[in-house]
Amino acid sequence: MPLHLDKIDIAIIKSLLQDGRKSFRQISRETKITTPTVKARFERLVNVGFIKRVTPVFDFNLIDKDEQEEYNLVQIQGIKNDVAKKENEIDIDSDILKIETDRIKKNITSGLAIKMVCDFCKGPISGKPKVLKFADIERFFCCNSCKSENNEKYGGIIESIKRKYEGKDI
Repeated sequence: MPLHLDKIDIAIIKSLLQDGRKSFRQISRETKITTPTVKARFERLVNVGFIKRVTPVFDFNLIDKDEQEEYNLVQIQGIKNDVAKKENEIDIDSDILKIETDRIKKNITSGLAIKMVCDFCKGPISGKPKVLKFADIERFFCCNSCKSENNEKYGGIIESIKRKYEGKDI
C-alpha cells in the first residue's frame, strides 16, 4: 500500500522548496502545524525515501503511477538518482532551476502516492508495511519475515543506535 501525501505533507514540502535550510520551528510557524508534527512528517518522508537530501531533492521514481492519474512530474536537469555527483559539479542555469521548481510545486498534491520498497529485500510493499521504529528511525518491510531477518542481521547495530539515542538529551 503506497503512502499517500496529505495537505500537511504538501505544506511541509512546499515550505522546504522555498528554502531547504528552514528549521522545523520556522516551517511550523509558516504552515501553522505544530513543530513535533512537522518533525515527524519530515522524518517519515525521509524514512520512506521521498526526501533524499535536505537540498531538497525528491525521488519522483517512487510515485506510484498505477494509482495516480497522469502527472507530468519533472526532475531537475542534471540531478540523477543513480549518479553520485558533488554539489559543485552540478551545473544548472538558475532560471531553468526556478522554472522546474515551480512546475514541481504545482504537481505535488494531496493524495500523491509514493511507492514503498522493503528495506530488507528491496521488493515492493503492497498493503500496510511492517514498521520497525528505533531511536528516531523508521524502517519499512513488506512482511514479518523480512522484518525478523533484518533484526537478526542488524540487531547489534540497532541496539547500539538505541543506546546512543537514549543517552542524548532530547
